[in-house]
Amino acid sequence: MRILLVAALALSAAACAPSPEIRATGDARLDSTGMEAAAAERAELIVRSNCSGCHAVGLTGASPLPSAPPFREVAARRDLFLLEEDFGQGLVTSHPDMPPYRYRASEIDDLMAYFRRLEREGRL
Repeated sequence: MRILLVAALALSAAACAPSPEIRATGDARLDSTGMEAAAAERAELIVRSNCSGCHAVGLTGASPLPSAPPFREVAARRDLFLLEEDFGQGLVTSHPDMPPYRYRASEIDDLMAYFRRLEREGRL
């Protein structure tokens, strides 16, 4: 009986452990089920339709508007937690050509998945 109890406790503890990807990054939003990748793909639709007229949105290439930083550089240089706050407060810049954007919470989650992906892939 004691062996069964110990085995059950060990299995329960193992089931509660975070996935290897979460342990490696420390980001609980990342998982191995593809949810992060799906969110980044949804955000890619947003940035291609709203942002790519001025910003480079991929891992290579120059921005169509030279003063608009490529998003891969934004991902590499900006604190992504602060960027997430900016999105939540309504992204407004002092640049006169940058239109203000307001995103829903689900869109912000997707956008942050996209910027985390750019940050990771830019380091490879």
